[in-house]
Amino acid sequence: MTVTNLRDLAILTVKAPAQASRILLSMEIPREALWTGLALVAVLNGLLFALSNLLVPGPSPLPEMFLVPVLYTALVAGGLVLTVFALFWTGRFMGGTGTLDDIMLAILWLQGLRVALMVIVIVLILTVPVLSALLVFGASIYGLYILLHFVNEAHRLNSLAKSAGVLVASMAAIVLGLTLLISLFGGPISGLTAYV
Repeated sequence: MTVTNLRDLAILTVKAPAQASRILLSMEIPREALWTGLALVAVLNGLLFALSNLLVPGPSPLPEMFLVPVLYTALVAGGLVLTVFALFWTGRFMGGTGTLDDIMLAILWLQGLRVALMVIVIVLILTVPVLSALLVFGASIYGLYILLHFVNEAHRLNSLAKSAGVLVASMAAIVLGLTLLISLFGGPISGLTAYV
């Protein structure tokens, strides 16, 4: 498949993620543009989150403070930065040779596709809610498969098993980091003070 525009690259990402990631990673995009892109994706996530809450109000799994679009956007931005650095360092630790820019570009592209998917999901929620739920479920599962290929190509691991190891280790590092931050700045965990 010849890729001539972003639409073609998006289709190729779904059909052949390894090939799409190689094409994407061959592009030389300045780091400043990558950071700007990640910020833009975070803002678009926040706007779509706010729009979906307006159109279809309901209970949220997030704490109430994060239902404010600005705070939700900050949460997404922080999560993206944590993800980029976690994937970069754990990939390097496991023998990967990818650069920070490679990982940023991969995450930026996949998050851009996620934003496009969110638009489709919002339209489906208003028209065919059952189909929107199926799309979200399917995209979540298949998205992991795509991410495996992108991490594999970005770090030149030549192994989806190693790529899976990088993902698992990255998520563990993020959870550990967040737990430490919460314990340092968030005070004691509710319910534990009675036993200390």
